[in-house]
Amino acid sequence: MIAVTSGEFLKEFTLYADRAHEDKETFIIQRENGKHLVLMPLDAYNALQKELYLAKKA
Repeated sequence: MIAVTSGEFLKEFTLYADRAHEDKETFIIQRENGKHLVLMPLDAYNALQKELYLAKKA
């Protein structure tokens, strides 16, 4: 996991989006107002959602 500021993320959106997709990297986007975000590949997100669903069923 790599943390970046929102300003840096906006400046280099394509770079971070490509790294997330191609390198399976997860980024924490730090915002000044404390409303931080996460950028991750869709397949990683779907895998997490599946795990949560299965955990709830058990």
